[in-house]
Amino acid sequence: MEDLFQKIKCWLESKGFQTLVTGDSRKFVIPIGDLYSRGYKIPDLIGVNQDNRVFIVEVENSREKFFDALGRCMLWKCFATFVYLAFSEKSCPKAPFLERVGIGLISVNNIVKEHVTLFDETGKVLFKATELHPGDHSKESELAKYIRRVLRIK
Repeated sequence: MEDLFQKIKCWLESKGFQTLVTGDSRKFVIPIGDLYSRGYKIPDLIGVNQDNRVFIVEVENSREKFFDALGRCMLWKCFATFVYLAFSEKSCPKAPFLERVGIGLISVNNIVKEHVTLFDETGKVLFKATELHPGDHSKESELAKYIRRVLRIK
């Protein structure tokens, strides 16, 4: 799993995001008490770019956990502009409907391959989603500041 995290981290950094791999550690938690009865959640990878846009990736190894991971991604949509679901190449499902809900899909082998993309090669955001709920820009801005503090960037 660590290998997947590092490859995704490099991919995010190539897109201009300062990135933190959190995995299962509790070194970065996001309070979600106002959205869900539990007090916090831990994303697998989180990043922020110069425009304070937040990027969150949930990583899974098993197709059987697809809907659990999808549920976490839907929660992250309340906090971040870019939310991706990542699988190893051999277990990556075909799920083109993710584009309609604004969640990206990537597979990882030797490289990171986007199956459902959220922005083009110039970095322009592709809003093809049918909004299920509006994004909360104040929450995203707050989260971006928190990420910057943890990563010690300005």
